[in-house]
Amino acid sequence: MTTILLNSAMMPDEGLYILRRVSREFFGELVADAHRRSNLQSYIGYPETAQHIEKISGVPISVNRSATQLPDQCLIAICKLKYRVADPGAKGKLQPEEDDYEYFIATYDRNHLRWRIVSDESQSSQAT
Repeated sequence: MTTILLNSAMMPDEGLYILRRVSREFFGELVADAHRRSNLQSYIGYPETAQHIEKISGVPISVNRSATQLPDQCLIAICKLKYRVADPGAKGKLQPEEDDYEYFIATYDRNHLRWRIVSDESQSSQAT
C-alpha cells in the first residue's frame, strides 16, 4: 500500500477518508517503514516540514509542491502545524519548534463513497 506524505489534513479527491491522531514516535516509524518498502510519496510543500520529518523518521524527505495525487486505497501520513500561519507571506519562512507539529494517519478509499452514492440514488428513484 502506498503511503502519501502531506503537510495538511486536506481531502484532494472524492472518496472515504478515516483520520486518526498518532504520536510523533508512531508517525516517524510509519514513515521509515514506508521508505524501507519504497512505498513513500512525499507531497510536503515546505523545507522546514520536510527537515522535521527527516529528523523524526531518519529518512530523506523530498519537497514536492505538485498537486496531490492519491492512489486508491492508500495510507496518508500527515505532519502539520498545530496552528494556522496568520500571515500567508510568512509561509516557508517560519522556524517552527518540534512541539508545533501534530501527526495523523488517514486511510483513503476512492470507490467506497461512489458506490454508496449510486446505491442511495437508485433506492431513491425506486421509491418514487
